Amino acid sequence: MATTSQAGTRYPALRHRNFTLIWSGLLISNMGTWMQNVAQSWLIYKLTGNNPIYLGFLGLSFAIPMIVAPPIGGATADRVDRIKLLYITQTSSALLAALLAVLTWTGAIRPAYILLTSFAGALLLAFDNPTRQALIPELVPRQDLLNALSLNSATYTGAALVGPALAGLLLDLVGAGWLFMFNAISYIAVLAALRFMRDLPSNKRPRTSIQDALFGGFVYAWQHRTILFLLVLSALAALFGRSYQQLLPVFADAVWRTGAGGYGTLLSAGGAGALIGAFAMSSMSNIQNQGRVLVVSGVIFCVVLAAFALSPWFWVGVALLVAVGISSTVFTTMIATIIQLRVPSELRGRVISLYAITLIGLPSLGALGVARVAQDLGAPHSGWSAGIISLLDLLGITRLTAELGGGAGAPRAIVVGALALVIVLVLTAPKFFPLRAATEAPTQSPASSGS
Repeated sequence: MATTSQAGTRYPALRHRNFTLIWSGLLISNMGTWMQNVAQSWLIYKLTGNNPIYLGFLGLSFAIPMIVAPPIGGATADRVDRIKLLYITQTSSALLAALLAVLTWTGAIRPAYILLTSFAGALLLAFDNPTRQALIPELVPRQDLLNALSLNSATYTGAALVGPALAGLLLDLVGAGWLFMFNAISYIAVLAALRFMRDLPSNKRPRTSIQDALFGGFVYAWQHRTILFLLVLSALAALFGRSYQQLLPVFADAVWRTGAGGYGTLLSAGGAGALIGAFAMSSMSNIQNQGRVLVVSGVIFCVVLAAFALSPWFWVGVALLVAVGISSTVFTTMIATIIQLRVPSELRGRVISLYAITLIGLPSLGALGVARVAQDLGAPHSGWSAGIISLLDLLGITRLTAELGGGAGAPRAIVVGALALVIVLVLTAPKFFPLRAATEAPTQSPASSGS
């Protein structure tokens, strides 16, 4: 177990030195990651003449490796030294970001290169994410795990608050190339954290066959109903709900005409909400009615997502994205905590890799579908329909509320959410059909990369 250092009792996971090191490094690195995400999406959108379908292709290039490779990454994380594996993935990711910067600075950047580097980055993440997630329970005691997972989520969501806002500003000032280079440099923070860790947990884990290493996570999930159901629920929510993020450039540029600055503001709004949700969860040492928390947070997410998509006003959309971020983070953190607590250490990397598919890979895959709807009907139509479909997906979790806690409150929450969606649709009906014309992408020639 990691040694401890002084920290406030409100966040007990920060009393453990090794966790605090990796947490601090990830906070810096994730800021760079968010800045690169903004730069990639905006750059490919402009290089292709403001065509939203390429945002879907960008999501697909990320989704394919994040759907196929995580089981291999999880199996690797359960068989090798996790710290050494993180050294490899973090260093390789830094080199990839530096390559993007050089291509942009030299004017050699093309949409195909952005798609290829996105694919390669996702392949590295398929090994990196299960390894980091499996390492966390070894750095803190069991009673601090919910706090640690929430704080770990806060590194990403906190960076999502600052990174996009800076990216939206810097895109116009210095160009996309410098955003890519900042991301490359930010990986040094994680590498330094890994270097200064002490009293690391033992790497001795039961050796398994290659077949069991690759498929052990699937077998375990199939044999444990709660884990399987949570993975399915997360997958459906990712496909039809969280894919909205890929369309934010369209909302900023074509719906509200706010440009790169507006895009950064939208991402920061979602990040602010996610940060609030993460710290709210980190302040709770234990949650009794886990099923009710899952359903209520999921219902709120669906309703405010649909309302965001139909909002004719930019700042109302910003406020609604804050609520989207809060509810989404509570929902995903609750699922991650249940899985981490129920899966043994020797299988944790493989099972977490399946969750990584749903959390990271499937939203990008779903983005291709919502991008196509946005291209044909407009981004608002794509957004509100995704919210409604996600609400229907939540009906399945009512079967788990007895086991996870929640009683009759979960079905009632879904009914209330459905009524709220009806009210949103009725209130926005006068503006509903004109939205298509308002969101047609400009037909101007492709803009320069801005570097």
